[in-house]
Amino acid sequence: MTENIEFRKILPGKAGINGPNNSESDVPTSKRRKISLACTECQKRKTKCSGTTPCSKCATGASQCIYDPNSDRRRKAHVAELTTSHITLCRMTAKLRSDAVDDVITFILNIQSFSTDEEAVEYLVQELINSDCCAS
Repeated sequence: MTENIEFRKILPGKAGINGPNNSESDVPTSKRRKISLACTECQKRKTKCSGTTPCSKCATGASQCIYDPNSDRRRKAHVAELTTSHITLCRMTAKLRSDAVDDVITFILNIQSFSTDEEAVEYLVQELINSDCCAS
């Protein structure tokens, strides 16, 4: 009962394309750009905003297209964190430049004595807050 069954040859797929039936024309040429902040009208209507000025929805609807930079809470928190980090870095630089060499060596040895980076950062922040080398 042996039958001669002929199987179709399986060829490797094209590089960079997933799936058996995909061709190069199936691959999208450009993705939709993600907008981090919608205009106020699109936020009210809960529609997708194109992010242009004016956005496509406001241009076709003859609405006033206004972008409120204060409405993005994530961006505000990130900017506040960067500002705090920048101030801390400036204070540390001023402390290292203004102190005597022995004080700088002691400062660095104190930082090196901590077992984790988090402890060292906490020490730096507290040391720089308590120092009055430069108030900004």
